[in-house]
Amino acid sequence: MTSNPSAKRSGAIKRSPHKGSEDPAHLEEILRRSFVAHVAIDDGGPVIIPVACAPWKNRSELLLHGSTASRLFNRLGEGVEACVEMTLLEGLVLARSSYESSMHYKSLVAFGKARALEGEEKLEALDALVEHLLPQRLPELRASYEQELKATAIVAFPLDDYTVKVSGSDPKDKPEDISAPIWAGIVPIVESFGEPIPAKNLNAGISVPGYIKTWKRS
Repeated sequence: MTSNPSAKRSGAIKRSPHKGSEDPAHLEEILRRSFVAHVAIDDGGPVIIPVACAPWKNRSELLLHGSTASRLFNRLGEGVEACVEMTLLEGLVLARSSYESSMHYKSLVAFGKARALEGEEKLEALDALVEHLLPQRLPELRASYEQELKATAIVAFPLDDYTVKVSGSDPKDKPEDISAPIWAGIVPIVESFGEPIPAKNLNAGISVPGYIKTWKRS
């Protein structure tokens, strides 16, 4: 799945512009692997909140999940200007000086106004969110109660004004530092799911679903 072909980027990247990427595969990877987005608004002062997220509408929008009691989600539903950020941290770059040491990452920053989802579209979006976070689990879960749906807010944030940055290079030491007797290189950061831990009140005889064993963070 590729990004929205009509998407436009929000101007030139001013800090480390060489890390900017328009490769749709990078956008796809960030959206596929991210479970949490940081959402920022100006609400009489800066506010930034981490929320559950999932790609939506052929990657042209991003679903953001929260509570109807949340001031952030009330403001998002009103169409306030917002900024959304996601980062995949993939490694530490160990140079021969602290100044040249850095990180490997892929990041997305998007700007726009969200739209509140209601009715059938809200139900479809909630199902899409569950499938993104917990693949194949939806068919065995009980249906949400009406009061649970009323307490849940979900908005769609547009992905038509964004920038993607990718950092994945070797240490860039100064020439005079290369001969120093100091190890330099990359220490990868790998995310993975651990062994499932059963709930303390799990009924006897219920085993871990096979689909959970297929989940991977890659």
